[in-house]
Amino acid sequence: MKTSIKILSMVALMGLFLFGCKKGDDTPPIIEPLDDNSLPSAAILRVAVVEKTNERLKFRMDLAVFRDSENIEDNLKVEHFRIDSLAFRGFDFGFSNNLANLIKGTGARPYSALMLMDQSGSISSTDRDDYRLEASKIFTLNLGAGNDVALWSFAGSTYTSLVDFTTDTAKVIQEIEKLRGGEGGGTPLYPSQYEAITYTKNNSTKSNKAVLTFTDGQGSGSSDNVVSHALNNGVTLYNIGLGDVNTAHLQQQAIATNGAFMYAKDARQLISIFGNLGKLLANTATYYQTEWTISSADAKDFFQGNGEIAHEITISFPFGGEIKVPFRVVYQ
Repeated sequence: MKTSIKILSMVALMGLFLFGCKKGDDTPPIIEPLDDNSLPSAAILRVAVVEKTNERLKFRMDLAVFRDSENIEDNLKVEHFRIDSLAFRGFDFGFSNNLANLIKGTGARPYSALMLMDQSGSISSTDRDDYRLEASKIFTLNLGAGNDVALWSFAGSTYTSLVDFTTDTAKVIQEIEKLRGGEGGGTPLYPSQYEAITYTKNNSTKSNKAVLTFTDGQGSGSSDNVVSHALNNGVTLYNIGLGDVNTAHLQQQAIATNGAFMYAKDARQLISIFGNLGKLLANTATYYQTEWTISSADAKDFFQGNGEIAHEITISFPFGGEIKVPFRVVYQ
């Protein structure tokens, strides 16, 4: 009798243990980021309206989230993505999160990537410790077989071609290092992008062609011709903004050309951005497909016609902390 009781007790304890393990499966594992002087960041891959009525707007936003310089974060759940309420045109709007699906990347595609680096005068204050240079060197070291890279900078009134497309990473890193301490002048962003697109089209032998633009400034003129030029020449734009940049233009360019927009509030986020950028280029990056509904109890017929909403998404992490990424939704 005592033996039977002992067996039943062991079975019960095992059942409780297994039940506890199963219940814990819903909790994302806590994987600490590497101690690599980086901060987490994210890339917006797509923003698209999927449904519009007069009273509400449903849109989808795809994001790749970077834990550190080597790893994409893949342990997030719906509750880790949040968009706070927004006061807009006299009305309060709320955002409900409908889903957050993890999408695996597909097979690798060899790429040619031109790094277009902002060297304007403001860089000396927004990136005092030259994290952009360390980050771009990490991207170069991660180049991998079958890919090639070119390097340009822009400042003052024009751009400077530093390295043509090459697989010689040591040469590229040497030229990146020469940019240190050479900041000065204005921000000729859009004309530099235009010429970088032309060069990439004419000199890349890969079907997967990209221009990677890093900037901390507000480009003068219009960016519209940059997008059309990229589309006409089959070049994808990956835009990285630091600090007080025109995030709307940078996102619009990237999304329109099927690239990605990345934002760094802190220059240390550039380390995780550039460290994972090659995965975006090669189309192997894991990303989250999120879906949101925006509505207001007071605003009737608000979404009639055309318009846009600019806001930010907050992403929190199991290991603690959060980041905010600005985004824009255009509706018609």
